Amino acid sequence: MSPTMNFALQSLHQSGRVVLPGAAAAYSNTVRGWMIGVLVFVSLIPLGMLLLAFLLIFATGSLIAGIVVFLVLVLAPLAFASLVWWRYFRWRRKYGELVEEVPVTMDADGLTMRGVGPIPWSDFGPAMYRRLPAEFGRGVSATAVLPLTQRGVTTLNQHVPPELSQRLAPIRIAHRAHRYLDVPGIQGLSEREVIDLINTAHNKFSLSY
Repeated sequence: MSPTMNFALQSLHQSGRVVLPGAAAAYSNTVRGWMIGVLVFVSLIPLGMLLLAFLLIFATGSLIAGIVVFLVLVLAPLAFASLVWWRYFRWRRKYGELVEEVPVTMDADGLTMRGVGPIPWSDFGPAMYRRLPAEFGRGVSATAVLPLTQRGVTTLNQHVPPELSQRLAPIRIAHRAHRYLDVPGIQGLSEREVIDLINTAHNKFSLSY
């Protein structure tokens, strides 16, 4: 058991409340690494096309051909790369580290994560792994989630603004209603420990509902 887990369990049992700094969820780190790799690759394309334009000028001695290649093969990829970078920074502002690093709170009122809450314990069941469509790409992957109760499904989909519900449940299957909450990341805890901590709090507090 990690020191952070030991502290969290003691706080939960002694004071009935635990507050821990949030962290990126496991899938967020994977997505972030994938996006950065794509950004680097896309950014190298204009440089390669620029080199090709210089080689064409050198080989043909035609400045006009070089200018045409520059306009078509350099500016277009450069504009595309700029668009990709703009979308990345927009995504980071909306769903990036600052949101996920907001403290995670568990007490009798519910679970607060990513600046949203408290979410009542009666709105979701114990944390578990479910095989869901992969966040990016094809296929399915085992994902740590909090399955919503019928009351939780109604609250999240009908009463929570979309920009907030996407923080809590980014997995949306074929445009259907959200049926799960993400298991948040917590600094100093593994994903398995976060699941165990949430389930301990859930068992403790859900009896009061």
